[in-house]
Amino acid sequence: MNGVYFTPSGLELGRPSQASFSSTDPSRVQLWKTTTFNARPERRRQMKLTSRTRLCLQLSFLAICGAIAFSQSGNLRDSLEACNSGRKACELSTPGSEAPDKAAFVATMPGSPGASDLNKNLAACNQGWENCEFSTLAQADSLKASDHQRNVSDCRNGWGECDRSKLTSTEAIALEVADHERNFSSCKNGFGACDHSKLTAREAREVNLLEGQHNVADCRDDVQGCDTAKLSQAEKDEVAIAKHIRNVTYCVDGWTLCDQSKLTAAEASQAIAAEQSRNASNCIDGSGECDRSKLSQQQIREVTTAEHERNLSACRHGVETCNYSALTQVEAEALIKAEHQRNYAACLKGYGYCDSARLTPAEAKAAVSNRTTNSR
Repeated sequence: MNGVYFTPSGLELGRPSQASFSSTDPSRVQLWKTTTFNARPERRRQMKLTSRTRLCLQLSFLAICGAIAFSQSGNLRDSLEACNSGRKACELSTPGSEAPDKAAFVATMPGSPGASDLNKNLAACNQGWENCEFSTLAQADSLKASDHQRNVSDCRNGWGECDRSKLTSTEAIALEVADHERNFSSCKNGFGACDHSKLTAREAREVNLLEGQHNVADCRDDVQGCDTAKLSQAEKDEVAIAKHIRNVTYCVDGWTLCDQSKLTAAEASQAIAAEQSRNASNCIDGSGECDRSKLSQQQIREVTTAEHERNLSACRHGVETCNYSALTQVEAEALIKAEHQRNYAACLKGYGYCDSARLTPAEAKAAVSNRTTNSR
């Protein structure tokens, strides 16, 4: 058999033939022996290196396969999360997996062929079909969460749209607690619907006491809901006193609810004096109803003075309610002088209404000169 040998310098040599062994050339035989002897250790080293390389390659291959498998597992998890979240990063088909036939899958869907569009879209996304709409899936999840939260809110607020069957056990317990507290609060405050049958014995006693107090307050304030049959004699006396005081107040303040027949003599005099004072105040201020026939002589003088001052103020400020005929000679001359000064200032400065016909010759000349100077 022929083999291959290497020299220490890396020279490739073939196995010598039988003729070579019969050669009588001593130098050639010696060369073959030396070469063969020196090549054997080198070959052993090469074989060891080859075995080590092969082992390293095998280990590297196993490591790469494990990394690929781990990566695919992570990708699958990421893809599943993306699909569940309705993101476009969803990869519905992976290498080595085959999606079932579309028509066959839809035929097995619950409610087919009358399944809802939402279920059909969900099936399309799960199977990786081109008609999948990821935005619809995300919107469906959002709408579902919103509907659930709205139902929880309806139940908490006691609205008719509440569907208790859709609540979780935790939400149902919390709702029972909230309903009890709301009913107890309504019973205590006297507002809203109160179901006494849902109160505990201790709560019922507290509510009964508060309801009695509320009834007394309603009767005392003469508001709707008063039940006089539930009042004790002392409470009835308290309510009667409050009602009399309220009538006196109505009469003193001039309200139409006043019942003069239920006033004492002192209270009637107090009401009359309050009416006279209120009438005089209206006449002096020029507001409200004024009945001059009910004024005393002193009140008439006060009203006359107040009316004159109001008219003078209106004339000074140019208000249309001014009655110049009601002014005294001194007041009229003062107003004329004040108006002349205003007109001259307007013509001189160029601001406001100016009537040059009412200026004196000297004022007119000064006004023209001043306008000429300002125009330069």
